[in-house]
Amino acid sequence: MDFGWSDTFGPALGSTAIFVAIHVVVITRVEPVYGRAFKLSRGGAALILTILGAAALIGSLEHWREAFLYRHPEGDWMRTGLLVVYGHLLADFIWMAVGKLKYGITPRKDLLIHHGLGVLGFGAALALGIGYACGLLTMIAELLPLTTAVNAWGKRIAAVRVTQAADRARLHVIAWLRLPLWIGLLVLVVLATFEGDVDGMFLAYLLAGGGLIGLISLDVYWMGKCRERVDFY
Repeated sequence: MDFGWSDTFGPALGSTAIFVAIHVVVITRVEPVYGRAFKLSRGGAALILTILGAAALIGSLEHWREAFLYRHPEGDWMRTGLLVVYGHLLADFIWMAVGKLKYGITPRKDLLIHHGLGVLGFGAALALGIGYACGLLTMIAELLPLTTAVNAWGKRIAAVRVTQAADRARLHVIAWLRLPLWIGLLVLVVLATFEGDVDGMFLAYLLAGGGLIGLISLDVYWMGKCRERVDFY
């Protein structure tokens, strides 16, 4: 597989530039407060990623027994899609660094861990040519940053009901979408591994399993944080 500029670095850097530009536009044109601007711009990015995740689910549904882990052919659009996601992660790291250096805002450790898992996992998928669909599928869970964006907008317009509804929606997204998605994918990974249907891709399944365990742990932590402020009903 050609890992040249046009195949990898071009799309990744182009995507990074686009998502950084979204951050810049929001903080200069929409919301001057860095904390809220970051949440709003990430909400816009999350909408793009959620659409990519849904498209990947439709395009790879026949591979569900393999936990969506399979070798992708040359020219598969999902490689470009995963590079778009990779650019989003890099843009967030850049913008968190701006927040730290310019505004003195220390990035959340849990968010750094979450993005770090993505950089490692998606980087491995891109290097191996395996699991683009699985990586993109996880983007369906980006509905969570959308609720955070709504919460930030509610604070900007001083609408308490909007912020409370967003907080409750965040809790429901974690409980009924994200955790079931991670657990379901982990079950598929384990079943495929023990059934011997890994087709020489044991490393890919091992990395996927470890990453999913990390995501489950993070979401259990986030659910606990959410329930400190709001309940399901």
